[in-house]
Amino acid sequence: MTATDKKDQMDRRNFLRTAGVGAAAAAVATAAGAPGQAEAAENAETRKKQRYKETDHVKRYYETNRL
Repeated sequence: MTATDKKDQMDRRNFLRTAGVGAAAAAVATAAGAPGQAEAAENAETRKKQRYKETDHVKRYYETNRL
């Protein structure tokens, strides 16, 4: 092995070490969640109530597409 090969090998090792540490840090940050974000305590029924509204338009759609 020449001096250049050893230098290239060390650069690769440093890169892989740094990439591994960075990936681990990203995983920890993701698992911890962003600071200041509160999780919404809602279930499927609550979400449905907030989004679904049976308007006249929706009623007409249902009437039109009945089999």
